Amino acid sequence: MSISDQIDALQRRAADLKSSFDQSTKETSEQVKERLGKARTDIEARQDAVKAKAGQAAGRAQSQWAAMRADAAARQAAFRDRIDRKRDEHDAKVAERDAEDAEADAADALDYAAWVVDQAQLAVLDAVDARTRANALAGG
Repeated sequence: MSISDQIDALQRRAADLKSSFDQSTKETSEQVKERLGKARTDIEARQDAVKAKAGQAAGRAQSQWAAMRADAAARQAAFRDRIDRKRDEHDAKVAERDAEDAEADAADALDYAAWVVDQAQLAVLDAVDARTRANALAGG
């Protein structure tokens, strides 16, 4: 997949995220749970594909990626455990706090995604610069 194709795919995923968010705010809890399960399955499939690709990549990038994924997975597991423990409680204050925590976690994830996009932008520009230089040296 070319860099341009990857950027297009990322842009589509961001648009899908916005659409999914907008739609999920109008759904029942059961519908949101179903959407969440499907999203987890889709994400795992993408991560498996990335894992296979990372296995072919250089060791330094692979170890950084593994560390970031492990950290993200640990945070997500802790968050899910906390939500699962509290889901059965019917106290409105607890439910409100859980919602605020979930929103804060989502905001953190979006901040992280923005950082990753920034890093991807730098990597893309470095790649374009390197290709331009290589082409200039080959032609010159």
